[in-house]
Amino acid sequence: MTPLTRLTMALEAELELAKDPQMEADLAAKYLERVNETAQRRDATLKSLVVFDGLLAIAASGRNITVPGINISMADIPAILEGLIGITSASVYIFSFSFTTWLCYSQIHFVFSKRIAARHNLDPDLISFAQTASEPTLKMFRSKLNIWGEDWHRSGNAFSGMVAAYSISNNIFFIMAPLLHLSLMYYAASRMIKLQDFDFIHIVFYAWVVLAHVLAIFTWVVPSVPFSFQMDVESSQSQPGA
Repeated sequence: MTPLTRLTMALEAELELAKDPQMEADLAAKYLERVNETAQRRDATLKSLVVFDGLLAIAASGRNITVPGINISMADIPAILEGLIGITSASVYIFSFSFTTWLCYSQIHFVFSKRIAARHNLDPDLISFAQTASEPTLKMFRSKLNIWGEDWHRSGNAFSGMVAAYSISNNIFFIMAPLLHLSLMYYAASRMIKLQDFDFIHIVFYAWVVLAHVLAIFTWVVPSVPFSFQMDVESSQSQPGA
């Protein structure tokens, strides 16, 4: 069981224990608001990361541009590499945390969608897509459209092959994105080491940069890693009505 699955299963257990339709409806509406808020924060932090990665690539390449709006050349900015490496490292961690926060809220809200859909024997995605800005394109590119029950149409070999090719390419794209970022960070740091003296301040700086990326990987990957959890029998029996 992954930590994210554990979170959603605990919520389902609490809702079953409460058995309060009005409270469930109120919670669903509030969680929907949080999903939309965290989605906006996720997109904003992603845009910032892309911008800082682009500026870092320009600075690390040795090329020079004039910053629009303030008419200052990047070559005239002191410690441009150190600044961009630090800002980009912070942006990576902030984006990773905001993405995982959005993922938690969206999965929690999906619990309510599943419960509503189960009452009418429907596909939960039908409800989820209507309430949140999800990705119906990814659902369209599935060999089995309705993974929650019987499908309406069986896909042929041509479509199944196209879906497999898309899935592999999509996975490679998202694997290469962080690899490209890490390669850029390594290239920029190597260039900075050649240009600057390596003293105690730089050691602390690089340790902070590494720590920021370790935390980013932790918050990004760990929620989807399976762990072993055991049911707390004593806690479950002490619940009201148990």
